Amino acid sequence: MKKTAALAIVFAALFFLQARAQDENASTVLTVWNMPSAADKNQLDVWGSETETFEKMFPGVKIKGISREYKPQEFVSVMASGKGPDVAHIPITAIPSMAKYGFLARLNSFTDGWDQKDYMPAIMWDSVKIDNDVYGIPYDSYFTTLFYRKDIFDKCGISGPPKTWQDIITISREISAKMPDTWGIALPPDMFYFIDFIWQAGGDVYSQGKLNLNSPAVITALKFWSDLKFRYKAMPPQDILYESDIEQLFSAGKIAMMPGVAKQLPVMARRYGLDISNVVIVPLPAGDGGAQAWHAGGEAFVINDAISPEKKKLAFEYIKFRLSPLTQLSRFMMMKQLGMIIFPGDFSCATNLINRPEFANVKGLLSYAHAEPTYYKWPMIREDFNRYVLEKVFTDSDVDYRQVLYDFMERIKKEYNE
Repeated sequence: MKKTAALAIVFAALFFLQARAQDENASTVLTVWNMPSAADKNQLDVWGSETETFEKMFPGVKIKGISREYKPQEFVSVMASGKGPDVAHIPITAIPSMAKYGFLARLNSFTDGWDQKDYMPAIMWDSVKIDNDVYGIPYDSYFTTLFYRKDIFDKCGISGPPKTWQDIITISREISAKMPDTWGIALPPDMFYFIDFIWQAGGDVYSQGKLNLNSPAVITALKFWSDLKFRYKAMPPQDILYESDIEQLFSAGKIAMMPGVAKQLPVMARRYGLDISNVVIVPLPAGDGGAQAWHAGGEAFVINDAISPEKKKLAFEYIKFRLSPLTQLSRFMMMKQLGMIIFPGDFSCATNLINRPEFANVKGLLSYAHAEPTYYKWPMIREDFNRYVLEKVFTDSDVDYRQVLYDFMERIKKEYNE
């Protein structure tokens, strides 16, 4: 009788522990930022299908998706408050500063033995490392390219895209002559795009731990941008055109060429009615010296350093699932079924779609790709360069490039101890 009672107690305890474990498992919620918004219905359907599959693989685990894009100040605030997401994907350029603040988990123990690691381009891993510590897992990738409107080129009898800086000038003149209300190109005062022209001019902005934004290559690139606007009248006359302004004008057929990344096109189609069938994606033209250069970028999954070790493991399982070959293949098939426009950047950078016919024009871009500096002060310096250098160049036709750059370097020496 005593044995029976004891066994009953043991079984009751085991039942209680099992129920408690199931209870705890059932309450395991992984909060994930960057869920597509309701406006992107097809993308949301794809995301929902993948989430449902993951939850079946991990019974009791629920993904709490939040449709929230990365904004630096907002991300810092929510992470500092202890209410940040467990998993998010953020621009790789943001990783150095967010890691410096202590928000991001070090991921070497997860990535060292991961079988997908070696399939990702080294340039993407270099962008998420700080002193060989991994703080992000490349999520997608992109290259800056040139978009041109085939309908405008056809109307003007232009047979192909520009291959050099001089070609941009020549093509813009032809367009202005035949379509007076249309401009050849538009450029925003944004280092995101300007840095490609520095590389094409044979320069760099950061090497061996030193920042240099006052060099002959920077001056050459600044002069070219200024000449496009003021000397050759290749750009619209407004003082400043920001990225959204350029997207809108390009969609309306008022601009024939713009730099961009492929994932902008579906957004432009939805927001501004762009007919994507009129758009051709080609490599950016080479600099006057023949240098081809553009930059590789993208976003990376990050894990909140404040969550428990167990939850970090689960977060990595979620990331592995999202980037697995099977998930990538399923995504490709579903996007095909939904009639979605497919670009390489929609997939993990370990997934090679570049040999597909749709991407013939951009095959080989990786060979000429550069990465932005993995320097935690770079995002702030980049914003200052936009404000104090590029905006000045676009609003003053007589600007002294050397003086502007000298003043800028003096400013960042004081503000950032450079």
